[in-house]
Amino acid sequence: MIEKRNFDELQTSFYNQPLMPYLGAKLAFIKDGKANIELDFDKKITQHHGLFHGGVIGTIADNSAGFAAMTLMPKDREPLTIEFKINFLNIANGEKIISEAVILNYGKTIFHGESKVFSIKGDKKKLAATALVTIKATRRVKEIFT
Repeated sequence: MIEKRNFDELQTSFYNQPLMPYLGAKLAFIKDGKANIELDFDKKITQHHGLFHGGVIGTIADNSAGFAAMTLMPKDREPLTIEFKINFLNIANGEKIISEAVILNYGKTIFHGESKVFSIKGDKKKLAATALVTIKATRRVKEIFT
């Protein structure tokens, strides 16, 4: 039986990443191979047209897949993205964006996930991007280099 992280441990790990609080990202949902990250609009994270920056969209797509994978990993392992592909389908000009990730398939160390990033404007939800993410369950990175 694999000892997995509980909700509080996953949430603590999320907010311990300096980038997520810096961007204003929130862990909106996490459970058994699924994770959602929300990010409210802020002019500081836009590109020259005033839309959510593609790098920010990619960041939450990657991170939501990583956390979806983390729910299925033993406590002594951490997610590390080893491959990432994103398709931008529509502009992201909403009041917020949300990345909804699900793990499609996994083994002991490799996890394949899909993230769908939606732009939310009022009660309208528009698919802005999809990403396929491959994640490796690894020891903490600082342990790899010692």
